[in-house]
Amino acid sequence: MIRYRKDCLKFFIYTTALLFLLSSCSHIPFIGKKKEEKVDKLPEGETVTVEGIDKVKGINPPKPESPTSARGSTQPITPKKGPETKMASTSTRPFYSPAPLFFLSGFKRKVAILDFENKTTYGEEKIGEAAAIKLIDKLEATQHVVIMDRTIVSELLNREGFKFESLLEPSVMKHAHQSLGIQAFALGAVTDVSLLSSKASETSDEEVSFATAKVEIRLIDASTGNLLKSFVGRSPIFGTKEIGEYSRSKAVLKAIEFSLDDILEGFLRQLDFLDWTTTIVKTEGESLYINAGRLSGLRIGDVLEIFEPGKEIINPATKISLGWTTGQLKGAIRITELFGVDAAIGKVVQGNGFGPNDVVKFTMK
Repeated sequence: MIRYRKDCLKFFIYTTALLFLLSSCSHIPFIGKKKEEKVDKLPEGETVTVEGIDKVKGINPPKPESPTSARGSTQPITPKKGPETKMASTSTRPFYSPAPLFFLSGFKRKVAILDFENKTTYGEEKIGEAAAIKLIDKLEATQHVVIMDRTIVSELLNREGFKFESLLEPSVMKHAHQSLGIQAFALGAVTDVSLLSSKASETSDEEVSFATAKVEIRLIDASTGNLLKSFVGRSPIFGTKEIGEYSRSKAVLKAIEFSLDDILEGFLRQLDFLDWTTTIVKTEGESLYINAGRLSGLRIGDVLEIFEPGKEIINPATKISLGWTTGQLKGAIRITELFGVDAAIGKVVQGNGFGPNDVVKFTMK
């Protein structure tokens, strides 16, 4: 009897344990081959992998003509294609807007642009003159250079017995530096222009033109007449496309402009190696009138130092000027008034005995 009770108890315990085990593991799927459901073959397309999900291959289905289904599902939105953007292969230097901060003193150098030659096969065209005008426009757009007007420079030189064409001579350059405060001259040439023209289409009479150009510029130190550096700029053919009347001339002008863009940054950097200086025009007691003012970047309160002219050092072997030494410091002035286009009055704060040949400089402290 006791044995029978023990057997019944064991059977009850085993049965309870088995039921508990089955109930606690009922949510675990059986391991084995997954039942394959019949699906339609997906169209060929790009393979996409999503983390935790099998790789799938397919494409967006076409937009149905029927209204949206009752479930509220929507078709994928296809972004509208905007107009194709065409990029010209141009110089990557749009350096003049805004202009780089090359001039640490904030004062602008005075530069005179001389003649540009036309050395291309289009000798009858005024290509050199167009290049000079474009260079002036670009330098003025930097707002860090004062371009000396050709007519004004010519008139001032004529009064002193010189011709504008004689500025190619180092001695005349030095005279212009001392009397007009010009610090650099730029001259150059357009050495090559290639032009490609054709009809815009078989049914159109309009002409489409492309051009390339090569421009050379020489930057000269006015105080010595020495060449500071030569620059060569080339333009790509892409980006010069012009259609219609005067398309050839317009394409050439674009090519020249791109060639100048290729030069401009290096031109300004080289110009920054020149010290900013100006000259004394007139003295009246404690007031000095100087050949620089608002246009050159001077402001009321600026303090400028005045030096004796110094001495030009000539290399005895090459006979080339090495530059000017800094003369003895004579004193300093403080700007009290700006007048005219580019002139100023300074009050003496130190020193005396100033004269027209003295050199006025800004010295950073």
